[in-house]
Amino acid sequence: MNMLWWIFCGAAGLWIGMPNPVASFPAAALLYPASLFLLGTGSTSWKHAFRLGWLCGLAGASACLYWLAIPVHDFGGLPWALAAPCPLLMGAYIGLYGGLFAALAHALRGEPAWRKGVALGLGWYLMECFRGWFFTGFPWITLASAFTPWTPVIQLASVIGAYGLGGLLAGLSCLCAEGILRVRHPHALRKRWLPALGGSLAGIFLAFGVFSLSFAPSGQGGLWVSLEQGNLDQNVKWEPAMQRLTVKRYLSLSAESLSVPESERPELLIWPETAMPFDYQTAPELSAAIRAFARDRRVALLFGAPGFRNRGDGVVDAFNRAYLIAPNGVGEGWYDKEHLVPFGEYVPPFLDLPFLRPLLQGVGEFLPGESTGPLVLPATPQLSPDRGPLVLGVLICYESIFPELARKQVSQGATLLVNISNDAWFGRSSAPEQHLSLGILRAVEQRRWIARSTNTGISAFVDPTGAVVARSGLFKAESLSHPVVPLTEKSVFFTLEPWLPWAGLALFLTFFAPVLSRFRRHI
Repeated sequence: MNMLWWIFCGAAGLWIGMPNPVASFPAAALLYPASLFLLGTGSTSWKHAFRLGWLCGLAGASACLYWLAIPVHDFGGLPWALAAPCPLLMGAYIGLYGGLFAALAHALRGEPAWRKGVALGLGWYLMECFRGWFFTGFPWITLASAFTPWTPVIQLASVIGAYGLGGLLAGLSCLCAEGILRVRHPHALRKRWLPALGGSLAGIFLAFGVFSLSFAPSGQGGLWVSLEQGNLDQNVKWEPAMQRLTVKRYLSLSAESLSVPESERPELLIWPETAMPFDYQTAPELSAAIRAFARDRRVALLFGAPGFRNRGDGVVDAFNRAYLIAPNGVGEGWYDKEHLVPFGEYVPPFLDLPFLRPLLQGVGEFLPGESTGPLVLPATPQLSPDRGPLVLGVLICYESIFPELARKQVSQGATLLVNISNDAWFGRSSAPEQHLSLGILRAVEQRRWIARSTNTGISAFVDPTGAVVARSGLFKAESLSHPVVPLTEKSVFFTLEPWLPWAGLALFLTFFAPVLSRFRRHI
C-alpha cells in the first residue's frame, strides 16, 4: 500500500509541479525524486525498484505530456485511437529514467545519508544530460523547469546549468525524504538532523539566488524591441489565398507598434516562426512589400519563413528559416534551424518504411540548416548613435530547450537571444507554458535577454535573471514591446558547460565505484 501511495505522490507531484491548466505549485515537483527514492529504498530488489520507478515516471510524464495527442490528431490526421496513446509512449520512455533512479536508490540504501544525497543528485544530473542528447534529445519537463516562476531558485543555473540545478534539487529532496523516513523510527534519533540539514542546504542555495539577483548583468544602452503575434489559424495559414492577408496582418500589427513616442519606438520587429507562409525568395510582390515597410519605417525586421535551395534535377532542399531585414530594406542574411523536430519536421531514417508512410504523410521534409550562426544587425548612427552592432542568436521553436544551442549562439558573439516559435499546434494546453519555462532557463544559463515571438502565444521578454518582464496571452493577435539590453559578458556556466557532464560522470564513478561494485555482487 505504501508503494502505491508513493507512486501516486510522485506522479501527482510531477504533474502539479510542472505548468498545467488546472493548478501549478513548483515545489510539488520535488515529490517526484523523493518518491522515486522511497520506492527504491523500500523495494526488495533493484528490479522491483526499477518497475515501481518506471510506473511512477510513466504516470507523471504521461500526465504532463497529454498535449502530444493534440497535434497528432488535429494536424497529423491520425484518429484519436492512435493519437491518444502518444503521451503514454513518451511517458513510458521518460519513465525509464525514473526506474533507473529508483534502482540507484535501492543500490545505495545501505550507504550513509550524505553519500546517498550526492550520488543521487549526480545520477539525476547525468540522466537529464543523457535524455537531452539521446535520439536527438528530449529534455522536456526537466526538474529545474518547474521552478522558473520562482526566480531566486533558478539563479544557480548560471553556474551549473539547468541540468545541474535539477540534480541539486533531486539530491536535496532525497536527503529530506531520508531524514523524514528515519524520524519515524524511535531508534534512529541521531538521524533526525537530516531534514534540518536538507533544509539548511536548500536555504543556502536560495540565499545565493537572492544575493546573485542584485549582481546579475544589466548592461547599458537598451533598445526597444517589438514582438508581433499574428494569431493566424494553423488550419488555413498555408492556403495560397491567405498569403496576402497574412502579410497585411503582420504589417498592420507592426505599424501599431511603431505608432508610439520616439523614445519608445522599436528598432527591431520580430515576427514568429514561419510567420510568412510562402517562399520569401520567390514571391516578389509580397517580399517587396515587407522590404518596403522596413525601409519606409526605418526599422529592422526578423521573421520566419520556409527557405528553399534548388540543387537541380528537380531536387529542392527545404529549411525552416529566419530572415533578417535591415532598416534600409536590405537583407542581412538568414538563420536555418539546425535541430529539427523528429516526426514533425522530418522522419528519422530508420522509420522511413513503406508501411509507416501513410501514418507519417503529414510530417515535413526539412533539412538541418547550414547557415546557423548569429545574425548581425549593423548599427545605424542616424537612428541609434550610441549602439554598436546587434548580434542576434536565433533559436527556432524547440531549439530553445537545448542548453548547448543557446551556448553555441553566445560563443559566436550573440548579445541577444531570439526565440521564434509556433505553438499553435498544441492548442489551449500546458505545452506553451512548459515551452516558455524551458526557454527561461536558457536566459539564466547564458545571462542574456530573450525575446520570444510566437504565432498564438506565449510571446514574452525574459531578462537575464529569468524574470518574465512582459508576456502575451494565448490565441489573440497583439503586439508586445519592451526595451532589451544587448550583453557581452559570459556566465560561469558558459565556461563550465563543456566540462560539467564529464566532471559529473568522473565524480560519480570515482566516489561510488565501491558502492556499485558491492551492489553488482548482490544481483
